[in-house]
Order: sequence, then C-alpha cells, then structure tokens
Amino acid sequence: MMKPPSNTFSVSRRDALKKTGIAVCASMLPLASSLGQSVANGVRYRRYNASGPHGPRILKSYAKAVRAMLALPPEDPRNWYRHAIIHTVDCPHGNWWFLPWHRGYLGWFEQICRELSGDPQFALPYWDWTAEPKVPDGMFDDMLDPNHSAYIPTAPDFEARLKRAIENSGYWTSPGGVFQQRSQYGQLLMRRMRFDPDLMFDIVTDPSGRLFYDQPGARGLRREHPEFTPMTAAAVSIGTIHAALAAQDFTTFGSFKAPNHSAMAGFGILEAQPHNLVHRCVGSRDCNFVDAMGFMTDMLSPVDPIFFLHHGNMDRLWDVWTRKQQALGLPTLPAGSELRTDLPDDQKSPEEKNTDYYRWASEPMLFFVDSTGAPVAKTRGGDYEAMAAFHYDYEPGSGEDVVAQAKGKPKGRLAARRVFSGKVVDRLGRGGQAASGLVQLPAGAIEQATAAGSVLVANLTLNFPHSEHNDYVIVVNGPDDLSQVDAASPFYVGAIAMFGHHAHGAALSYVIPLGQKLGQVAADGNVRLRVVPMHAAHDGMGHGGAVELLAVNVEVY
Repeated sequence: MMKPPSNTFSVSRRDALKKTGIAVCASMLPLASSLGQSVANGVRYRRYNASGPHGPRILKSYAKAVRAMLALPPEDPRNWYRHAIIHTVDCPHGNWWFLPWHRGYLGWFEQICRELSGDPQFALPYWDWTAEPKVPDGMFDDMLDPNHSAYIPTAPDFEARLKRAIENSGYWTSPGGVFQQRSQYGQLLMRRMRFDPDLMFDIVTDPSGRLFYDQPGARGLRREHPEFTPMTAAAVSIGTIHAALAAQDFTTFGSFKAPNHSAMAGFGILEAQPHNLVHRCVGSRDCNFVDAMGFMTDMLSPVDPIFFLHHGNMDRLWDVWTRKQQALGLPTLPAGSELRTDLPDDQKSPEEKNTDYYRWASEPMLFFVDSTGAPVAKTRGGDYEAMAAFHYDYEPGSGEDVVAQAKGKPKGRLAARRVFSGKVVDRLGRGGQAASGLVQLPAGAIEQATAAGSVLVANLTLNFPHSEHNDYVIVVNGPDDLSQVDAASPFYVGAIAMFGHHAHGAALSYVIPLGQKLGQVAADGNVRLRVVPMHAAHDGMGHGGAVELLAVNVEVY
C-alpha cells in the first residue's frame, strides 16, 4: 500500500522570495509601459496574478460581478448557474480543443464581469499555483467562496430555481424545426443529452455521482487547510511546467486529436497534470483524491469562482508556449495553418480543407454568450486561437523563463524526437495489483538526453471502466512493496486524476513527465512503469473495475 500523502508542502524560501520579487516588480509597472509595444497592437487589458499587488482590487471587482450574476433571474443566460451550465453541456476535455474552448469561455465571462462589476478595466486574475501551491487567501472572502449564503445551498433548491429556465433555454429544439448537427441541440445529442430532464438528472439526481454539491461541501479545501498535497504540488511544480512547455507542436502541448470536441482521446502533460490534479485537489475532501467533495471535481465546476483563476493560469501557459514557439521559429497551431485563407468554406481549396488546422479551427463552439446575454458571433474553435480575440495579455508568472531561453537558440530547428517502444507485462490493474509495462532504453540514452536538455516522457494508453472516477499513481521501477512510495519518493513520477463526468468509451492516452528521477532509478536503461489505483494505494481495498494497460513507450524530445 502507498503511504497516504500529508497535507503539507514546503517550498524553498529563497525561491519563493525570488519569484515574488520578480512578480512584484513586473506588476508595479504602469499598464502602458509594462505592455510595451503590445498596447499599439490592440492589447487593452492585463490579467494580473491574484496574489500580487493588484490582487485585492481585482478580487473586489470580481466579487461584485459574482454577486450580480447570482442575483440575476435564472432566465438570464448570464445568471451564475446558467453560465456554469455552459461548461456542463459543452466543455471539451482530453482533446485538442481543450485550450481554445476555455479561452473563449473565459473571454466572454470576463466581459460579463466587466459589465456587471462596474469596473471598465476589469480583467480576470490568474492563480499561479506553481509559485503558490495553495488556494489564494482572497478566494475565501465574501462571494468568492461557493459556501457563501448567496449561493444556492442544496440540490433540491437548485432544481426548484433552475428547472423552468433550463426547460426554456432553447437548447432542446432544432432551429426552424430542421435538425442540424451544427446546432446547440445537435451538439447536446452527441453528448447523449436528449432532453432537459437528462441534464437535470446529471446535476441533482444521478446516484453514481451528481454534479451539485450541497453546502458546506461546495469546495473541498478550506481556509484552515488551503495547501496542496505533495502529489498535487508535484503536478504544478516548475519541473512539470517546463516539461509541458517543451512540447514542439500543438497536439503534443494541447492534448490529443479527436473526432469532435465531445470525444476524449488523450491528455498532454498540461491537461493531465496541473489541470486535472488541481481540479481534484480543490474539490476533494482534504485533497486526498478519494472522497470527492466540491464543485471543482466535476463538470459544474464553474460554480466555484476559483475555476476561472485556475483556467486563467492554463491560458497564460498556452501564451508562454506560443511565444516560446515564435522565438524558436516553430509552429504555434495545428499543421496546415500556413494554408489558411479567409475565403468562405465553399471556396477553400481541397488542400486547405484537408489540413489538421482546418479541422481544428472549424469545430463548432455554440454556447457562449456575451455581456448582454446574447449568443456570440464567434462560433468556431479558430476564433479563439489568439488572445487578440479579447485584447488582453498577462503579467509574467512561472514558466516565463522558457521564452527568454528560446531567444538564444537556433531558429526553426526541431529537437530530435525518439520513441522507444515497450511491452505490456501485467495487463490489468485492480485492487492492490498494478498494471505494468517495461521499456528498455539504449545504453547512455538517459545521460545523453539529460546533457542535451531534452525531455523524457512516458506515454501510457489505458482502458478504464465505464465512467471511471478513480485515480491512479504512476511508479517507475522501485520495490514490489509500494507501502513506502509517496510523492517524495524517487520512484513516484505522477498521478492520473479523473476530472469530470465523462463516459470513457475508448482507450485514453496520458503523457507523464519522467523528469530527473529516471537517471536516479533507471541508470541501466531498464524502465518499469506501473499503474496502481489510488484507492488501493491508500487502503489496499479493491473498489471499482480494472484498468487495462494497452501500450507503453518512452519518448525523448
């Protein structure tokens, strides 16, 4: 059994002070001077670190906006719960539309907050969980805590207040009486939401795990214990962030290709590690990944105002990666973006329409509303490929150093990419039994990769039980007895945290950074990777179905 993680996490005081000092200096610059040339390029708003000097002022405006949205009638699409339901019915996870969808969701939400807060310069703050691996203290104040009395307290209350508005939302009918796949109703049918009672069942009734969390359990982490466990702290560590930012193409960075944004295919490092584990940690009781408690664990997560700060940091890191790619002269979008034109679809060439970029940019995103509550005109994934869609940029935060480093490197040169295939040894993992695979690396491969500054990752392809909500620990080499292996162990390399209420109808791939630990525990190049259910690691009991390991490899780039 794996030793349960403690609820403490320590960071270097020197590193923390250094990061804080850099952030303070940058954030104290006037907007025009701190943005430099970007003001002339259309940037009008700066998103600041919520825990920086600008934080108290911004959070005060944010709280005003939340209060106003909570007070709106349920018939108004800007009502707090109606807006959260957009995420429930349409949000992509585990595919390459994860980043643009959330950029659009945050951008339109920011405009609503700007309108309702009365603050014409309002821009969403972000939560730099790498520098601050705990819930920012200001997010426990007033309207920014979902356990506040202004929020709907129970699932029956939610149903009583929202049922009629959801029925009349317009989601459940075909425009003009003619069914179209590219309509809200068509998109809902892809997610098996046939009628409004399907959605209400998921939120308030589903015995396998409803989406509504009654007070006082609306958020798992509390002011008296806001810290991440070591496992979540590892998922947001600068080493993990650097591994994510090292990706050389969009599909490696932004999660896997999928047929549409309602399907799941696989998770890149950024989504698999910081995104999923922070959601689970903030939402679960004592951040233990086992006892789900709080909106952040599932698809109604935007009920918790911290959702938008969390995704602000995800969006910021996408911008950091984009600027790194630009500094290296490498692509920032899916393949084929160089062929794009502004021609109508029926006039585009077959070559343009046959690219990854066209597929990605054409994906419908139909549920966003603007600051008046009206449907937005930007309804495609490609509308959100750049921050220029909303005229903002970010105060610098963790990970920014990769941009400066990239500027000193040769332009347009991809690092050599090598894949070492492994074999599955133990196919099924259940109870205390781990699924496992073995990868044999050539002699000196780890040392060469380390010396070259390359990133080593494990790619695991897994089949999960239907609607799996359990989580898994990934161990490299180490003893057969896992009782002494925790997040501080050299054998622990990461966790797979299940976020959301998605049904898993096919195999999913996960990218796990191996970091510097591989050189310590696999000097002979013999890499044994094990996937053990988190609940079994904690208590040795076999809950749920078996996870099946289908394929494993180690990649260097």
